[in-house]
Amino acid sequence: MLVQVDMLVQVDDAASGVLPEVWSPSSLNSFLGCPLAYWWRYAQGWRGVPTAAMEAGTLVHDVLERLLELEPDERTRERARDLYAEEAAALADRLDPRIDRDDLRARAGAALANYFDQEQPELVDVVPEGLERKVSATLDGVPIAGLVDRLEFATAGARVLDYKTGGAKPRYAGDYWRQVLLYARMLGEQGTDVAEVALMYLGSPARTLVRPTPPQALDRVQGDLVRAQGERLQAHDASVWPARPGPLCQYCPYRSACPAVDERARPTPGTEPSHRLLEASPDVMRRVASTPVDDEDVPLADLDEGAP
Repeated sequence: MLVQVDMLVQVDDAASGVLPEVWSPSSLNSFLGCPLAYWWRYAQGWRGVPTAAMEAGTLVHDVLERLLELEPDERTRERARDLYAEEAAALADRLDPRIDRDDLRARAGAALANYFDQEQPELVDVVPEGLERKVSATLDGVPIAGLVDRLEFATAGARVLDYKTGGAKPRYAGDYWRQVLLYARMLGEQGTDVAEVALMYLGSPARTLVRPTPPQALDRVQGDLVRAQGERLQAHDASVWPARPGPLCQYCPYRSACPAVDERARPTPGTEPSHRLLEASPDVMRRVASTPVDDEDVPLADLDEGAP
């Protein structure tokens, strides 16, 4: 088994940035994957350029949300096609010109076809206000908030289900299960006991996986959050953020400026030379201001969408 070795990276003290006050499950996964990439995104405000896969994910989520808002007998393939046409037209007005529209349509079309192959939407019993439901809680003193794709009634009880427009790939399963288990923990704090969590993969291979929510699993993901909070504060105070080099670095939008790629050839993160490298990268958008809440788990990219 390969042992992951962190590289400690000193960032510019004057550009340490303002950390969001509230975590989201996706930002927690980002931090646990690579704290330095988290710092660039959340403390510095650098955003990756949208991709066809990311926009296809947004489009599919929007269509399924509207489909399941309908009465059960209206949730047909034909109605889904109409909703898709409406959402795709609205998306076209704001689509980044660098995105391959044919690729986007192919991905979204395949995901919707896979959805209908996996379940009959007329049989889905959605909890009232259970679509795109905002949830929040303070767990062991750490605030966290997110957006649940679907909260439904199942045989075992309430179930949290999250759509993944990529295919089922084991390497990302841990992060995905942490995400939905955190939703379950937050809902529990709000008074809704969740018996199951589920991941519906709409890519290839397409499948739906369901797991129970034992207390040990919920305690474990809460522990991940508390540990990350301590590590984040320590990194911020010292202006030293761990980088975690690995196979996914080739898909990271910050690789052009990352000292973990080549320490000798990369300036200190946060300095003007480092900013210029990111500004010149086709993978990074302009910087945006930090916000009190980490961006919610809106359906943009799944972690595996950039990978082959």
